[in-house]
Amino acid sequence: MPSDHDQSATLAERIRSAAIAGHRLALVGGGSQRDLSFPEGFEADVQRLEISGHHGIVHLAPSELVVTVRAGTPVSELQAALDAVDMMLPFEPAMPTPSSTVGGMVALGLSGPRRPWTASLRDALLGIRIVNGQGEILRFGGEVMKNVAGFDVSRLMAGSLGGLGLILEASFKLLPAPPYQAWLRQTTPADAFIEQARDWGRTVLPFSGLAWAEGVTHIRLGGGQEAVQEAAERLGAEPDTEGPAFWAGLRDRHLPFFTSTLVPGKRLWRLSLPPATPPLGLRGEWLLNWGGGERWLRSDATPEAVRAAVEAAGGHARLWAGNPSGAAWLHPRPAAHARLEGQVRAALDPDGVFYAPLVTPPTLTDRAG
Repeated sequence: MPSDHDQSATLAERIRSAAIAGHRLALVGGGSQRDLSFPEGFEADVQRLEISGHHGIVHLAPSELVVTVRAGTPVSELQAALDAVDMMLPFEPAMPTPSSTVGGMVALGLSGPRRPWTASLRDALLGIRIVNGQGEILRFGGEVMKNVAGFDVSRLMAGSLGGLGLILEASFKLLPAPPYQAWLRQTTPADAFIEQARDWGRTVLPFSGLAWAEGVTHIRLGGGQEAVQEAAERLGAEPDTEGPAFWAGLRDRHLPFFTSTLVPGKRLWRLSLPPATPPLGLRGEWLLNWGGGERWLRSDATPEAVRAAVEAAGGHARLWAGNPSGAAWLHPRPAAHARLEGQVRAALDPDGVFYAPLVTPPTLTDRAG
């Protein structure tokens, strides 16, 4: 790949200078999902550090099931390169806009509809190269699964929301793309979908997606043609001609469920729950993904009511959009979790150079302990 797209030294120097001057930096890429890291915007003294110029695929080895890519690379560009060699990222990342970057994808740590049957983003992340808060370039992990020396910092970067360091490169495990797919649908109430998904989870049918929306169960199968066709016959659901569009819309959060304007008083929530959890009884509109493990809710229920119901079921709730009315955007962490989070940030960014308002700041850490 052209070396002029490698801006590692320039980015490291910018961070080093900010640390010396006492400035704070917000790490930004394509900007398509900025509200998820900075839902309240930027404070007046925060400077933006753009990484989109640092891009390119460093190493793509289909026979070794690995790819290494710079953080400013658009996810769509990486996906096109993988499509050309019949490979895929197992966690099926979202591509909300053409500008969505790999660095933003890792910082958010979100996985797509295929996740329960393949791997999460964190599980597929083999290694990472970052700049810490002192402008030092560090490498963790590598390009192989059996990389167990030391603490696994690379996977901590998944979902770090820009608070642990600037991601320069990431290496991912790849999987062969399924040679054959089928899309099915059937009318089902939500409670029956959850029970059905639980039962299907005990089979070896080649699922690559199970979702429910507006009274319809959406099924996606992927694998060898014979296995997929046999599974489709066994399930007995009808073919879904709109299936590819539905699954792309779910992956990229482009379905009307996500894009329709929220009326005042309503909020959009992303809930993570044990898949077999019965319906929670919260009022609102629901969309279920991952066979029930990921649930989306548009509701006017109070944040306290939503989080109480989710906690009782053993899950957590992220406020995705809408007026927080004083509630935290992320599900409140237990004190021990927040303390550990602060200690990790203190180790990688002791001066708090990286602006990450949703993550426990290093200044709250008891460093003497």
